[in-house]
Amino acid sequence: MARKDRVSKRQMNAICDGLVDGISLAKILTADRSLPSYRTVMRHIQEDDDAHDQYRRARAIQVEMLRDEIIELVEQPLPDDPKMAQAEVARRRLEAEQKDKYVRQLQPLGLRNKAEDRNDQMSGTITLRWNDAETA
Repeated sequence: MARKDRVSKRQMNAICDGLVDGISLAKILTADRSLPSYRTVMRHIQEDDDAHDQYRRARAIQVEMLRDEIIELVEQPLPDDPKMAQAEVARRRLEAEQKDKYVRQLQPLGLRNKAEDRNDQMSGTITLRWNDAETA
């Protein structure tokens, strides 16, 4: 079946459902020949505000799943053999760091993608004062 040049609402829903399930966009589009090409989907997301919002929400949920995977990865028991345990710790660290980096790239502003939700924002005033050497 030839790929179409447009993305229907049904197709966009199928794409976003796949993203929420943790499947990459490339795999979703490759697995189902009735879906448009990667380039067509990206163009549609850029040009259509509703599609962009739906895509961003699906990616935000996908990030939450990745966070859960990181927690599960870290909490798994280690092998009894010390050498195997050390190797497993190194492997898990690499995998967790890669997933964490991806999470921060996909969702820099939090689940709702709003600046006011950022955890690293601080408010308040800091006052620094120096005493003169003569008065100290």
